[in-house]
Amino acid sequence: MQITSQVLALLARLNASSPQSGDHELVEELLVYFVERGKKECFASCLFICYELIIPDVALELARMNNMIDFVFPYLLQFIREYTTKVDEIVKDKLEVVQEEKSKEKEEKDLVAQQNMYAQLLPLSLPTPPMPGMQVGMGGCFQLGMSGMGMPPMPAYGMRPMGGY
Repeated sequence: MQITSQVLALLARLNASSPQSGDHELVEELLVYFVERGKKECFASCLFICYELIIPDVALELARMNNMIDFVFPYLLQFIREYTTKVDEIVKDKLEVVQEEKSKEKEEKDLVAQQNMYAQLLPLSLPTPPMPGMQVGMGGCFQLGMSGMGMPPMPAYGMRPMGGY
């Protein structure tokens, strides 16, 4: 392969620019140069070396128009693999966020349910103090006693009073 001064100039400019520079136009010029000259192997190696700087649709269109699909295919496989990995990571992160949100919601619901359970166990109101003549029976119920009239108090819930008459 004979390298012309134009190719040397493009390669020098390409080596001077780093992948961070984002000089897509320079790489496209180099790809077009290799396609125009029929340098299929150089086209494929440029796709590999300048991977970060190449816009995928440009590479694919150049290859399709010039019957070089076989030479762009390794680049496409690498590109698809990279983006599949990225999408998988994004989906995984999204699922983790959704699961965290669901667990937080479940914890909040459990906390509310637990608070409601405790609220149901508490009495709704405290009993009022007994009025004169009333006695506290079993179970905390007030019963009207007739202690002033000489009668024994009524047993709570049908039970016999404790102690003798």
